[in-house]
Amino acid sequence: MSAEAEGFTCRQCGDAIKGETPDRRGWCKACRRKVVRRASGAAVVPGVLVAAGYFYMVDYFDLFKSNFLIVWIALGVALGYVAFKIARRVLFDVIRARTARRPAAR
Repeated sequence: MSAEAEGFTCRQCGDAIKGETPDRRGWCKACRRKVVRRASGAAVVPGVLVAAGYFYMVDYFDLFKSNFLIVWIALGVALGYVAFKIARRVLFDVIRARTARRPAAR
């Protein structure tokens, strides 16, 4: 039989999971989903701050009167999105490391 059919025990919550495979650290999808949700909520702040800083810079240099206005706006949105994605990944690793249960001593 395959390991997927047999199931596994989640290293985080301790539940017996059947019908899915664990991630590389042995967590089930539900535990991983909780961490991703927390990291996504917190990553909005750096994304908005980067976009706001960029738009402040665009306003400071008076680029809103430029013929390339749509380019400046699209670049600001893209920078905010990239900052969000990077922050979400970093926060995911930090939250996961801090909330991981330590293995029992033998």
